[in-house]
Amino acid sequence: MNNRGRGYAGLFIFLFAISVLVFLLPAFLGGREISELENRVLTSFPPLNAESFLSSSFQDNLENALGDHLLGSEEIRSLVRNSQAAALNAEQEFLFAFDPALKSGYSQIADEYYSYGGDPCRIVEKPVDYTGWTDRLKEFAGQVNAVPDVQVYIYFIQNSRSVDFDRPEKSNALYDWVCSFFRCENSGAFSFKDYEDYCRWFYQTDHHWNNRGSYRGYCEIVALLNKGTPLECGEEAEFPFVFNGSYARQTHRLCADEPFRVFSFDLPKHTVTLNGKRGKYGRLDAYLKGRYEADSLTNHYANCYGGEYGEIVYDFGTTGKGNLLLIVSSYSNPINALIASHFDRTTIVDPRYWEKWTGETFDPAVCAERAEADTILLLGDIHLFTSDLSGEGGTD
Repeated sequence: MNNRGRGYAGLFIFLFAISVLVFLLPAFLGGREISELENRVLTSFPPLNAESFLSSSFQDNLENALGDHLLGSEEIRSLVRNSQAAALNAEQEFLFAFDPALKSGYSQIADEYYSYGGDPCRIVEKPVDYTGWTDRLKEFAGQVNAVPDVQVYIYFIQNSRSVDFDRPEKSNALYDWVCSFFRCENSGAFSFKDYEDYCRWFYQTDHHWNNRGSYRGYCEIVALLNKGTPLECGEEAEFPFVFNGSYARQTHRLCADEPFRVFSFDLPKHTVTLNGKRGKYGRLDAYLKGRYEADSLTNHYANCYGGEYGEIVYDFGTTGKGNLLLIVSSYSNPINALIASHFDRTTIVDPRYWEKWTGETFDPAVCAERAEADTILLLGDIHLFTSDLSGEGGTD
């Protein structure tokens, strides 16, 4: 090989090595724990030991972690989902041409994500068959039912994951099925009549309820628990940017046209502990003072109301109101403090992050004892009750 050939070969090897290094760099540096784009906990890089290597669990977990952390992995998965959705829509349109009765108001825009009724500004999910998660639901209910000396309440949030907009008259079926597994003092559901009514209470491109939906939910929870009069909300503040939620980040469809809005509240004096350390939950005060990011993909729901912790404790320094254990998903973020204001002390546990913080498997009885709780409230949508919410398995 002449000198020029060796030079080209060396240059190729050098560029290839640099490309591999850049591609793998995030894996060695660690990085993010949560995917803002996919709204889930990313797989951590596994520790290497003889047992995990011989059982092949190390290799499997390493493969999943590399897939989560390598550069461009989220974008590649999004591209694949969108391509699959386009193919499925073409197949559906072909079938509808032969049998119009099959046609639904749903139109798939990406894997698991849809528009409904031709609405160009909103993205929703579609109910699936959750009976496959019956064993998980039985296990969770059995744990809660076994907690001694507490009153248990359920507040089930109906959303596009559990209500078929083509058949809204069947909206209570999943709620009734979930409640049938629990021995509870009382239960209630955040419900809506139809798709139009749903749009009043939920963000256009996010599974969470908007500020009006969360305040309505808080008022219904106070009534469910028989805890007096809800706190009054202040004037609604509206910010000069559009809120693109988790569905928009997943699909890369920035189709929303709604501004981000919040209510303010005059809360009694209290302290907050986050994963065992004194702190402040959320940045609502900063938002109201005009201090916020305005990037088109900013997760304002988490930034403003607060992110995810294994345990949050509110102490209002009162006596005689009782102690609450609130087992939740992220739906409670905007109303944690509001609910807590009706109790002496409230311990809020997100099962998805409990084991990561404590190193212990989530157990409602342990959490209730730790919280000295006389009341347990389960607050969330269908995923809280049916998903594997331990360790890194949970999504929301």
